[in-house]
Amino acid sequence: MKFNWNILYESLLARSVYLITIPIVLIQIVGIIIFFELHWDLVLKRSAQSISNEINILEMQKNSLQIDKYANTLQIIRVDNINISETSEVSNWIFKKRMKMSLSEISKDFNVLQNDTYFIFFNQKITDYYYLIPRKRVETNTVGGFFIWTITFSFLLSLISYFFIKKQIQPLKRLGIITRSFGRGIQTPNLKPSGSSEVRGLIKDFNNMHNNINSTLENQRNMLAGISHDLKTPLTRINLMIEELNNDALKSSISKNITEMNIMLNHYLDFIKNEKNENLEEINTYDFISNISENYPKISILKNEPNKIFIRKNQITRALMNIFDNGNKFAKNIFLNSNFFDNKWVIQVEDDGPGTNLSKEQLIKPFLKGSNQLNQGTGLGLSIVQKLIKLNSGELKFEKSNYGGLKVSVILQT
Repeated sequence: MKFNWNILYESLLARSVYLITIPIVLIQIVGIIIFFELHWDLVLKRSAQSISNEINILEMQKNSLQIDKYANTLQIIRVDNINISETSEVSNWIFKKRMKMSLSEISKDFNVLQNDTYFIFFNQKITDYYYLIPRKRVETNTVGGFFIWTITFSFLLSLISYFFIKKQIQPLKRLGIITRSFGRGIQTPNLKPSGSSEVRGLIKDFNNMHNNINSTLENQRNMLAGISHDLKTPLTRINLMIEELNNDALKSSISKNITEMNIMLNHYLDFIKNEKNENLEEINTYDFISNISENYPKISILKNEPNKIFIRKNQITRALMNIFDNGNKFAKNIFLNSNFFDNKWVIQVEDDGPGTNLSKEQLIKPFLKGSNQLNQGTGLGLSIVQKLIKLNSGELKFEKSNYGGLKVSVILQT
């Protein structure tokens, strides 16, 4: 699975953590710089100057018989020889810089090296004796502890801020999930207000808006359902009454109009239907497409790739049947392709009908029909398709068909 790097800088959680962590890190860095430049550098400078002065004293007394006594008093070990091959350059670059500056006041020939225990001072031209100073006299574990404390403190503060901000953002994430589900037409519960006062206020406002929209939609559904059901009763009576007519042409015409009105009423009821959360079901796409298409003689299946996927079978079936019905009404031939691209199931339905002069937004708008279709259908077929595809987190596209009519593409994640 490919990692989404945008999460590292686009999410509110990441940005909030950066907002707290970056100043902490900057303060620590500035503190370290100030510590080294002002405090630690000054300490090492004075230590180097002190050692240089002591060596200078011993150099002035180097021919004295009591030179070893003087050295012991200054806590310096004076030896006649040492294995230089077992030494190395001074690792502390600040002390090395300060020490060389101080030694240059004695002689430019003086150098300093180190081994595991001592700093070794000697005249490079006169290697008859060496001055050994214990490293613990200069070095200290405090610096390492300071670094560890700085890093640990920054990490702990960043970790605390991460969990704190994450807890504050959780209500917003829940609100986002509810909003996306509600936007797809899925029935969602009210969200319990939690988090900061601003977030709680936002959730309360969303709940009020959510309830108002649901109430308005429910009233509209009830009204349209009531009208549709009420109209079915007189239509049934009319259908029975026309059986007594002797004029077959008139009887056929009235019967045809009644059938169209019943179809319209069924579309209205289908449009206002409150979709339930259907469970996912595994299907074989080849069999699924073949079974739906066999009821439509005008359909020619150009490509039908087999694959096993999980879908909400009844909802996708209704969506495809609405698309097929639409093509069946206006075209002589319908061409179908079922393919898989990049973990997506793409179903393309094209026809050789007259096409449409409507945009995508107009095609899925309820009750809106093209100028050449004013007396046909209800204008709800593609609106129902759009609702069903959105419930399945899919995408619906409309294009000009290669056969002259309309091309409808249903794209579903697999």
